Amino acid sequence: MTYHDLLRKLNDRPFKPFRIRMVNSTIYDISEPWMIVPGESSAIILANPAFREDKGYQVVHDWKTVSIHHMAEFSDIRSKGNGRERRR
Repeated sequence: MTYHDLLRKLNDRPFKPFRIRMVNSTIYDISEPWMIVPGESSAIILANPAFREDKGYQVVHDWKTVSIHHMAEFSDIRSKGNGRERRR
């Protein structure tokens, strides 16, 4: 995997939530584009939305830095339904 692969996935329009499976089988679900910040060889995955603190700075509480080269695959996160209403 390269950072170009990740950038292409992040820039799909419309954005589609996706799952990253790492070579060690760790899974990261990316449901919003702000949740991952790609670099050339690593990416920062944000677990919680950033917030503005009282002085106006943006802050995050939880993140992981992962190697892009250790990303094994991307897969789409499917919605929970198939578009049909449930029969009663």
